Amino acid sequence: MKSKMMFVFMTMVLAILTLGAAFAAVDCDVNPCYGNESNTPELDVLDCTVKVNGRIVKNDVTVLKAFERGEELDVEIEFTSLQDAEDVQIFAYLAGYHRSKAHSEDIFDLTSTFDTEASVSYRKTLSLRLPDDFEYDTGDELKLRIEIADKFHTGFSRVYNLKVEPQRDSVVIQDIVLDPDSAVMAGRGLFSSVRVRNMGEDTEESLRIEVSMPSLGLKATEYIDELEADESTTSEDMFLRIPACADAGTYVVRATVSYADGDEEIVKEEKIEVVEDENCGANVGTGTGTSGTDKTVVTVPGKQDVVKGTTGSVYPIIIQNNGATDRSYELKVSGLDSWATFRMDPGAFVIMKAGETKTVYLYVTPKEDAQPGEKIFMVGVETSGDSKQIPLTANVVEGEKTSGSFSFGKMDMKSALEIGLVVLVVLLIILGLIVGFNKLKGSEEKDEVSGQTYY
Repeated sequence: MKSKMMFVFMTMVLAILTLGAAFAAVDCDVNPCYGNESNTPELDVLDCTVKVNGRIVKNDVTVLKAFERGEELDVEIEFTSLQDAEDVQIFAYLAGYHRSKAHSEDIFDLTSTFDTEASVSYRKTLSLRLPDDFEYDTGDELKLRIEIADKFHTGFSRVYNLKVEPQRDSVVIQDIVLDPDSAVMAGRGLFSSVRVRNMGEDTEESLRIEVSMPSLGLKATEYIDELEADESTTSEDMFLRIPACADAGTYVVRATVSYADGDEEIVKEEKIEVVEDENCGANVGTGTGTSGTDKTVVTVPGKQDVVKGTTGSVYPIIIQNNGATDRSYELKVSGLDSWATFRMDPGAFVIMKAGETKTVYLYVTPKEDAQPGEKIFMVGVETSGDSKQIPLTANVVEGEKTSGSFSFGKMDMKSALEIGLVVLVVLLIILGLIVGFNKLKGSEEKDEVSGQTYY
């Protein structure tokens, strides 16, 4: 028995000596080794508390916290570090959104680096924004991921499930389209349209869209009659005329959309560069209100009705050359392509002598799919060293529908005169035929009386 105990004791001593020799082979003369000395010890934290907009969320798929599309999320993380650590950061991001690359600035946030001490509690707040175009009909859950890590290790990682629900009334501005898109000369016109999408549950009616340049006191308004849920549409072009001598610089173009009977409003802004007009002191006259010093005076009509299903309306554009020399003018039309066609008579180029006045007739014909309502379009009158953008207004109205009959009330004067002339010629021909037949009949009766038969 004693010999057995002695054998076990000697075996243990031998094992200890072997391990000692192994440790001695490693260069750990002063401090014990903990793997790679360039790394810090693994970051450990106590299970932290996470709140979203003041509500505690848990790593639980059975009870989901509901939030609305487009809602701003304040994510608060509170944790206790179990040891000293350097360069710690907290990451928060939303996973499960298929357009995350385009919206990374909204669905991802992280803190700056900070150091922690053992047994000290820390609280940090991050900001995220739920996507307003999240497709709730195909999947209404997003995952909120939280990580606490230093530059070597992750000490805490959790996933929280959020239920994303649509608001009852929610409209977003997807884009503001400007023409020209980056720069416009003072005295010229700026066209703008606004693309909106209904992200709510309800169909929205009578959306009011206003485009303005607050610094210049300019604004224009359009309406969208109806916008169904998840539907997008673009407003009609709206026209802003830049003052002739506006200061050069960058200006804000603001789009404001009012909906839900005016109770809700959203705003989006774009910027455009206004370029100085070197001839602003001697610019071309516009409309009927021009001064006697203008080298060119352009007179245009006011708003006119343009009836669908007809040849349209005629806009007489009267150009007066008040300069001392002959001039050639070029007329350009913009803002009509989406709803009408046009032609000019005698043409888009006019040569005028000094002091001469000429009229160019602009014929505007609405397309079959043109939406009723007021439309603003531009006519440009350009000559050497002189140019002008003139706004014209058309009120598109539905034509009178007739069955098997022809309506003269909606045609232009030229067509009416042509048809009247044809009718007059036809009447004269018929009258001539009647007179001729009457004369022929009278002649035959006389022949019968004088040509009696004798037996």
